[in-house]
Amino acid sequence: MSLTDAMAKAVVTGAKLKASGAANEANTKALIIEPLLAALGWDPTDLDVVEREVKVFDGTFLDYGLKAGGVPRLYVEAKAIGESVTDKKFVAQAVNYANNDGVVWCVLTNGLVWRVFKTNETAAMDKKLLFEIDISDEAQPAVDGAKLFRLISSESVVDGALDRYGERVFTDSRVRAALAGLAIDLPQALVAALSAQLGHPPVPVDALRRSLARIFDAPTPSTPARKAVSAAVGGTVSGPPEPPQPAKGQEYSLEHHLGNKSALIAELFTEVNGFGMSLAADVTRRIRKQYIGYFRGKRSFFTVELQKQRVLIYLGLSVDTAQPWNPDAMRDAKGIGHFGMGDIEYSLTSTDQLEEIRGLIKVAYERSS
Repeated sequence: MSLTDAMAKAVVTGAKLKASGAANEANTKALIIEPLLAALGWDPTDLDVVEREVKVFDGTFLDYGLKAGGVPRLYVEAKAIGESVTDKKFVAQAVNYANNDGVVWCVLTNGLVWRVFKTNETAAMDKKLLFEIDISDEAQPAVDGAKLFRLISSESVVDGALDRYGERVFTDSRVRAALAGLAIDLPQALVAALSAQLGHPPVPVDALRRSLARIFDAPTPSTPARKAVSAAVGGTVSGPPEPPQPAKGQEYSLEHHLGNKSALIAELFTEVNGFGMSLAADVTRRIRKQYIGYFRGKRSFFTVELQKQRVLIYLGLSVDTAQPWNPDAMRDAKGIGHFGMGDIEYSLTSTDQLEEIRGLIKVAYERSS
């Protein structure tokens, strides 16, 4: 049975369990989780591959240890189909079990929702979440869910695909945060190195700071700080006037949108946000309750809505101008209710799609003049 077929069958089985009142943990494991593990290449009937009831450090037991070459590579903690796998107690339990046993990856699942954690990541417990998928979510295309799901397949774990994906998301976000810190208070050596690399015509120090702040989403430094750095490198603090601002409204923090999202969703947003803000000096951003809007002057050219499994991007384009058209990720949302502004919806679920969405955002910007 293919993975997508197994996912579809699991959803049907889950509905039956709920309707019959038999949605306990034992049935969830036997009828949903184990068939999905088998579809992912982890054979539950092979004791060398799947170990049930793994004894962990405090004498308690974890549901599954998935092995390669006799070595545990992935721990799976199972809950009944009706249980919430966002419960902090369950998260801490699963992550700590794996981390204390030296197992880098663990999964917390109720059969329908699968949450994948990197246990040794240097972050708060809720920030160790790489991604989550809900196979019962009808709004999520099955092909997208299966693509992420395959990252915890036996093949992906053994050949290092999961490790590489985790590095792409976690390490890149840490490096970007470090660079954002430098952008706030630019070291003189970095200014000199960037200026040398940029060549002629020279970029004024103040413009360089603003550019870095846009790229890394760093706060714009205070005027005294800018003057101090500029004076140190013989630059100038003068620059072009700020671009016209979009209509005022209640502003929210980025944490309002990112607070309960996985590292993957945060990374996808960061990439899109950084690209959008670095397109030109006349780009501004507004953080509303339900979406984040990007404007050229007072005109929106794309908006972003963060969901748990995907980033929805609405582009100020039409079907004719949103080219090349990707039917697996795009749809015409004109006349369909949605948050934000823009008629073309793009569903971003993977880092593999970033090049495509950057191209579309650039077109939307260019056509918004």
